[in-house]
Amino acid sequence: MTHPIIVTGPQRAGSRLASHIIARQTGRKFIDELEYNINIPNNCVVQAPFLLKAVIELSFIFPNAQFAFMIRDKDDIIASMQRIEWYKDYTDNPNFYSTYVDHCYDYIGMLKQSLDKERWFDIQYESLQYDPLFVKDRADFTVKQHLPFTPNGPITWRNDEYIRTTKG
Repeated sequence: MTHPIIVTGPQRAGSRLASHIIARQTGRKFIDELEYNINIPNNCVVQAPFLLKAVIELSFIFPNAQFAFMIRDKDDIIASMQRIEWYKDYTDNPNFYSTYVDHCYDYIGMLKQSLDKERWFDIQYESLQYDPLFVKDRADFTVKQHLPFTPNGPITWRNDEYIRTTKG
């Protein structure tokens, strides 16, 4: 049976790249988190770290969906957050990034206890390096970029008009 695959986890853990790889390898449609809506097709891969908070609801809305949880080294996630200044326009508390990542992984642990084992799987960020889409040095990448020389989104993450205007 065809079902959506929702790739989620902490922001900056590699969900965009993993979603593109899964979509390509399975012939599914890639859906960006900004394009997500409740009427997604069954034959899709949704890249959506923001949906981590809604996994339980989604498991009932889409009873056949699978959830892919991104697992990446905490320090690498924090370095990526710092590079794009994620949430920097809201908080500059030095503990925010670390607390956020810890919370995400704690929550994923609880989700795994609530979901049937066949409903979820982990994707280790390091495993993506064997795919041709993987780019080791992403220092010059924009916020949503996954391919070299193909900028997507702004250079830094801001809760500004970019997010509001790309969705509407």
